[in-house]
Formats: sequence, structure tokens, C-alpha cells
Amino acid sequence: MLEVVFPSVICLCRNTIFGKVIILLSISPSAKKQLGKLWYDFYMYYIVGLGNPGEKYQNTRHNIGFMVLDTLSISTELPLPVPKAQFSGRISEGKWQKETVIMLYPDTFMNNSGGAVKQIVPTNLINHLVVIHDDVDLALGQVKVSFARGSGGHKGVASIINKLGTKDFIRVRVGVAKISFWPWQKEIVKRPNSGKDLEKFVLSNFGKKEQEILVTAKEKACLAVKMIIAQGYVVAMNHFNQN
Repeated sequence: MLEVVFPSVICLCRNTIFGKVIILLSISPSAKKQLGKLWYDFYMYYIVGLGNPGEKYQNTRHNIGFMVLDTLSISTELPLPVPKAQFSGRISEGKWQKETVIMLYPDTFMNNSGGAVKQIVPTNLINHLVVIHDDVDLALGQVKVSFARGSGGHKGVASIINKLGTKDFIRVRVGVAKISFWPWQKEIVKRPNSGKDLEKFVLSNFGKKEQEILVTAKEKACLAVKMIIAQGYVVAMNHFNQN
């Protein structure tokens, strides 16, 4: 019963000392032992970067989720990821801002990402899952945060929704689309057509002229993840989704 009742309460009160005291005072001593692990779990975040394994794909637009995790692991000083066959990917686990963070690089290909995610994220903590992925509807340099949103045609996200049976998780969408060459059309995103054109585009490497913007985009996405962990996804959405 405790696992059913307390998630919503803890999520609402977890960022305030007053809230924590109220929770502890409102339960019986016999429940506190069970609450110990549950309390720990509710301070855990699962950060998943989407991409394809192998050197062939490491610099492609579709792999920007992996790139962001690389940058995030450095800025948070989390351990280097190590292969974990039972989780179908590479795992890094550590503490950041007193929160336990587990990062996953799935070894499955993009379209089968859901299998790896399901193996590592407990059912009662899906709302603490943060998926970082490329978005062809956003220009390179743009970052948006969303929650409980459909896949938008992204097959990796669709796989996760299908395997988890829900879309109630957090996403950090990192733009990879090109923008117009002409200065007066900088706001126009050049989204490729669906089908083979789209597949070819997301599996292409970033160009030399895009590298500077790419660095900024990765840093911005890392900031979004950190804000989600420290302040919650609603604060992050209000900050990054203004435009």
C-alpha cells in the first residue's frame, strides 16, 4: 500500500524540508523501515540517451543523445559508463547534488531502445525517467523539455512508449535540423521529408560549420537535465520552452 500512496506525496514535497518532516511524522514507525528504500528510490533519476551503437554512428545526428550523456558525465563527474549485459547497454551510476543518477547508453539499435529502458527503470519510477533524443522539428541549438507527450514519429521514443505501456516520462528534445542559409530566414527549420530522406538525414554527420552550435546544444541539454533533477521537470519546461 505504501508504494501506491506515497509516490505522489513525496514528489510534491521532496524539494522542501518542511514537506519531508510532514511525511515522516504522518506515517507509523512500522512503515518507516519500508519507506527507507522507497525514499532512496524517489531521489533516483534514470537518464537515457538515445543513439545507435558502433563507431559508424557515433557522430551522426541520431546519436546526439549519446553525445549529451558524454558531456553530462564530465560536468557531473559521474563514473565512466561500463557495459552491463543484463541491461543491454552501458551504465554509469553515481551521485549529483545528493541525487542518485543512473545513466544508460542502450546497446540496442535506436528502434529497439524500449527493451533496454524497460530492463532498468522500475514501473513505479517511470516518472523519473529522462530520455534525451534528437528532434528534426527543432533547429540545431534548440532544446525543449516535455512530459507525457507522444513520440512525434521518433522510432526510439515510440519503442520506449510501447515497451513501458505509457508515455508518462520526461524527454529532453535536442534539435538537429538545419536552418536556412539566408539571415532573414533563420527561424525557418529545414525539416527533411519523411521516409528515406529523413533516415538519410538523421544518419548523417554534423558539418564543420555546425560544430560550434553543436557544443552549445549539448551544454544546453545538460543544463536541462540538471534542472530537471534539481528543480523538477515543470521548472525546466518553463525555462526552456518559452519560445
